[in-house]
Formats: sequence, C-alpha cells, structure tokens
Amino acid sequence: MPIVLVRVDERLVHGQILEGWLPTTRAQVLLVANDTLADDSVRRAIMESAVPFTVRLVIDTVERIAELVIGDTNGEVRKMILVDDPLDALRLMQAGVRFDSLNLGNFRTDDFSVCLSKSVVVGDETLTTLRDIMDRGVRINIQSVPFEKPVDLFDVCRISAKM
Repeated sequence: MPIVLVRVDERLVHGQILEGWLPTTRAQVLLVANDTLADDSVRRAIMESAVPFTVRLVIDTVERIAELVIGDTNGEVRKMILVDDPLDALRLMQAGVRFDSLNLGNFRTDDFSVCLSKSVVVGDETLTTLRDIMDRGVRINIQSVPFEKPVDLFDVCRISAKM
C-alpha cells in the first residue's frame, strides 16, 4: 500500500485533513499512530465519526501501525499516516516504515526555541529529532494545507542559521 503522506499534526484528524489532505492525496486509508489515542475510546469515537465512510480509519499505537504498514501486501491502496509529534515519525522509521518525505502541518512544543512557521514551533529536542529524520534521507516540508506552497525545512534552517 503506497504511503501518499506522512504528516505531523498535533490535532490529528480535523478539518484540514478531512477537507484538504484526504481529497488531495486520494488516500483510501487513514492511519493514526498515537499511543495515547489508541487507549482513548472517547477521542477515537469522535475522530471515527468525522471521517468519511469512503475512507478506512485505523487508530492504534505507533508500534502497531508500523506492523500494519510493513505487513501490508496490498500495494494499490493509498494510505496517509498521521502522528502528533516528530518523535513518533522517527519511531515509525526505526520500526521499519519507509517514507521519502514528512509534512509538518501543525505542531507546537512547550519548550519552544524556534518558530519555523506560523503553525510549527519547536524546541531543541524536536529539532534534534527532525535532524535525525533528515539524516535518514527524508525530505521535510512545512505546509499546513495542500494549496500552500511547501517550504523545505532544510532551507528554513539554513536561512535561520545565517541570521
């Protein structure tokens, strides 16, 4: 099953995903990899009720989502993976999930040190995680919605380093 988008978005399933990213990517399966949400039946039910019936939603732990992706033998089903933190994207990679790009949509840390965009604010630990992901050959872009021009994280870091 091809991965059409891996996105970091602390809100996980919400309007930008449902109205923007799902139609743009034509994803047939939406995989939400989140250890906390996997055990939260109320939040899961809310998200399940929002997703169109034409899209299969799977909410599970990072480890279990990685197993599903790696074990999938149907190479034609298009899937989108959502995580709420770059560390979970790295955990997916460490578990064997392969993807070429990572989309940063909406993410803020409490210990922020760098504002990468209006919707992406990170701390030193998160920057280290993002560098680790880039070092593994993954292109990282910042893009809230599909009609926005994506901004390459490498370019943002290079520009901020010159300031």
